[in-house]
Amino acid sequence: MNPREQFSPQRNESDPHQERYDDMEFYKEYQDPGKILDAVARLQIIKDLWMAGNNGNPLRPLLEYRESHPSPHGVTMGIEVELPEESVLGEETKEMNRGQKKKYLFELKEKYRETEKIGIPRGEDQFWEFAQIPAHNPETLAREAQALIGMGLINPEYQKFPLHVTIGGISFSSKNDDGANVLARVLEATGWATTGERLMAPYTDPDSNWTSHDLPSGIRERGKNRLAQPMEGETTTAVEHRTLVLRSLFGLDRYLHSAYYLASALRAYQEQKKDDWIGKQLSKIWRVFAGKCEARFEEEELTSPSELWTLNTENPDENSSFKRLAKVLDKAESDPSGREAKFVHDIRQLIISTRAEIKEIIEMDRK
Repeated sequence: MNPREQFSPQRNESDPHQERYDDMEFYKEYQDPGKILDAVARLQIIKDLWMAGNNGNPLRPLLEYRESHPSPHGVTMGIEVELPEESVLGEETKEMNRGQKKKYLFELKEKYRETEKIGIPRGEDQFWEFAQIPAHNPETLAREAQALIGMGLINPEYQKFPLHVTIGGISFSSKNDDGANVLARVLEATGWATTGERLMAPYTDPDSNWTSHDLPSGIRERGKNRLAQPMEGETTTAVEHRTLVLRSLFGLDRYLHSAYYLASALRAYQEQKKDDWIGKQLSKIWRVFAGKCEARFEEEELTSPSELWTLNTENPDENSSFKRLAKVLDKAESDPSGREAKFVHDIRQLIISTRAEIKEIIEMDRK
């Protein structure tokens, strides 16, 4: 269960300060010594999720069960966290010459290689890239990220790590409105795992260019890929969201849980199985959710989330859809009482309430 959904019955979703209260409760949950071990032990737990045994960790049975007994209506998820060189260099490196710095970085990478031994593959980008093994349960990924932070391998003060989230089981069409655009745009609008700066990176920071692979929309469809391999499921397609940034563990947790449940409903909407009662309910929830998002984006005079958003880096002055959303996110953060902040708040609350509906159906399916 998402720890933020275990709060008291006095929880008030309409309260604009509720998320701040959530942060406090969420922090307590992740710091509870009765539920988490030291960082290395937590990583070992993730690696050994499919092995029998409790080893005294009260969290492990829950993670093990959810990985080995996934809902047939759920999706799989994997994440990649890129670590730019600047995020790992300390003040002491400013006085180093080129040779000293090279040696320092080599020795530092030896420390990061330890994570490969305990089950986190390395990607190919930046100074280092954590390419976390896909999971059936979003909390598995969040706990693993927590462990990396606890080990001092991800600096929580940096807050600008390029983040990619790949969701297995759904597809993306650049020609038809299949819902994948809505999912990406609405999750961006929460600001949980992206910023205006990140959305504008193709214009300002070629090293953090999420339009690589010729992806002006920030969405990449992946065919048969590593998501299908370790899950022993039927996943053959996946959609990768590339416009994201790891801002905090809290934001990552919110994003992953929201993406998981919304994508599960989207999957049902895309598949349209006539003999699947639960799938029909999930599909209906998705249609209602997408319609409400369309209306709220229109009120804010933003491009419809169902359209294929693009940008043109050859024309920096172009008033693109991404530029407009970036301005909304920046304004919402700088002025919590403004119109833009209300838009972000409304989208978040719509996601939270919809996610709860979806979760109830999926959890019922697993009982």
